[in-house]
Amino acid sequence: MKIVQLSKFNQKEVIKATLTVLKAGGLVVFPTDTVYGLLCDATNPKAVDKLLSFKGRPVGKAISVFMADEKMAVKYVQINQNAKNIINNLLPGPFTVVCLARSLLARTQGDSLQRIDPRLEAENNTLGFRIPDYPLILTLVRKFGRPVTATSANLSSRPPHHSIESFLKSLDSIKKKKILLINLIVDAGKLPHNKPSTVIDTTSGQLKTLRFGDLLPATPNSLISKSEKQTFDLAGFILSKVIARSSGKPVVFLLRGNLGTGKTIFTKGLAKALGIEETVVSPTFTISCEYKIPNGKIPVFAKVSSIAKALADKSTKFPQLSTDKPIKNSRYCDTKRLYHNSITIEQESKTPQLLVHYDFYRLESESDLKEIRFLENIKPGNLYSVEWPEKIDQPTISKLKKTARVIYVKIDHLSKNRREISWSN
Repeated sequence: MKIVQLSKFNQKEVIKATLTVLKAGGLVVFPTDTVYGLLCDATNPKAVDKLLSFKGRPVGKAISVFMADEKMAVKYVQINQNAKNIINNLLPGPFTVVCLARSLLARTQGDSLQRIDPRLEAENNTLGFRIPDYPLILTLVRKFGRPVTATSANLSSRPPHHSIESFLKSLDSIKKKKILLINLIVDAGKLPHNKPSTVIDTTSGQLKTLRFGDLLPATPNSLISKSEKQTFDLAGFILSKVIARSSGKPVVFLLRGNLGTGKTIFTKGLAKALGIEETVVSPTFTISCEYKIPNGKIPVFAKVSSIAKALADKSTKFPQLSTDKPIKNSRYCDTKRLYHNSITIEQESKTPQLLVHYDFYRLESESDLKEIRFLENIKPGNLYSVEWPEKIDQPTISKLKKTARVIYVKIDHLSKNRREISWSN
C-alpha cells in the first residue's frame, strides 16, 4: 500500500498514479466532494471482488458509481425524463441518481452495450450514479473512460471518514488484514464535514428520496441551498417539476423570504431555465419587469410518446406520463389546455410568452395592487415570479388560484450561505 499526499502542485501525478492502479484492478482511497471514497473499476469483476471483500457488504446492497457526464451515463443506465431533469438542473453536485441499469440488456444482447458488474446493482436492477462537483474526480473518470465506484471508504455499517487518519484508526487489529486490499491512498487532508450524497430514485413516476444528504431535509418538497449558484440551479429544477403539471394555466411563483434570502436569484434561475439571456434585475422601483421567452414558447418538460399515450388513454393524468423518447431541446408547444381527462395540444400562441417578474415590496395598499392591474395581467402562456406576495390580499389570492397554477416558494435564511427552499405541490 502506498500513501500519497495530494497538493495543488501534484494533481496530474496523483491522477496518473491512480489511473495505473485502477487499470490494474486495484483499490484506491480517494477524496471526493463529500467524504473519502473507495474507488475501483466498476466494470472489472476482480476489482469488485476486492471492494466487496473490504467493505464486507452483501451482494444486492447497491454501490453507486462515478460518471464523468451524461454521455458516459447513458451507456450504463437508462436515463428517463426524471433523471434528465436532475442531470440538467442539479448536477454536478452531491446527488446520487438511481436509474434502471443496462446490464440486464447487455447480458441478453451481447457486448454492444456497456457492462457494469451486476453486483453493484440493487436487487431490482437499478444503479446509482454520481456526477460530483469535484474537478479531480471528474478529470480522473474522464481519463479512465469508464465508471469507478463511488462508495465511501468505510466498512459496512460504519460511519464514513473525512480524514485518512480516521480511516486508518477504524482498521483495528482484527481488521488489519483489510488494509492489504488497498493499493493506494490519496491523502488530501481533512475534508469538510459534508454528509454523503442525497440519493434520489428516478425510476417511478414520482421522485423518491432514499437518503437525505446536505441538500435535502426530511421533507419531499424542501431543499437546502449552500450557495447562490445552488439557489439558481434549484429554481430550474423546481420549474421542471411544475411545468409538466401546469395543465396549460399560467404559472405564478409566490416567493416568500426576508431581504437578502435570494428571491431575485431564484427568479434568475427560472429565467435561465426558460432560455432567457437578458440580465434579470430586481424590479423594486419599477414594480415589474417583463422578459420575452425565446421563440415565444415555454419548453415542455414531458415526452412526445407520453402525450400520444395520454391522448389515447383519457384516464391518464398528465403528471404521471412517462417513458420513451424525450422531446428535443428545439421542440416546444403551447399547452393552453391540458386537461386530466382529455388532453388537447393547441396551436402555438401568436402572443409572445413572457416571464413577468413582480416585486411588491413598495406597495402600500390594496388599491396599489388594483392600480397595476395585477389580476388582469395574468395571461395564459406566461410565467410569473412575485416577490413579497404578503402584500396581496386574500380575496385576490383566491381569484388568482382560479385562473393560474400558484406555487408557493419559501426561502428561509439558515446561515451566511445556506438557505432552505420549500415549495407547494
